[in-house]
Amino acid sequence: MSDCVSESALREIGDSFLDDFEKRLPTLPSDLSAPFHDEARQLETQLMCLYRATVICVRKVEDMAIVAKRWAEMVGICDSFLEKLRKLQDQHPACGANIYYDQVFDLRSKCLRLREMHQ
Repeated sequence: MSDCVSESALREIGDSFLDDFEKRLPTLPSDLSAPFHDEARQLETQLMCLYRATVICVRKVEDMAIVAKRWAEMVGICDSFLEKLRKLQDQHPACGANIYYDQVFDLRSKCLRLREMHQ
């Protein structure tokens, strides 16, 4: 897998997405829902990019232990994203971030199934 993004690099990219999200969150007007939807949607899109990168990286790997490890890393990344979305939902319950939380949770479940399948 030397021609692919390393696990640590994938985690670093995910963390940078989350850091940027945390920086933008306080600047959002609390009386409007659209900016919160935009932020939650952007976070979900960024997570999907990490998911797709993982799919590409494991596609040709023959060692199932390595594949399972990559999917385990994605489960952890999803957990981090879920934590941020939960924070958004808790701080602004009327913003509707629960929709994105559910979608990210579904992706986490998929990654967990893929990890278990390759163990």
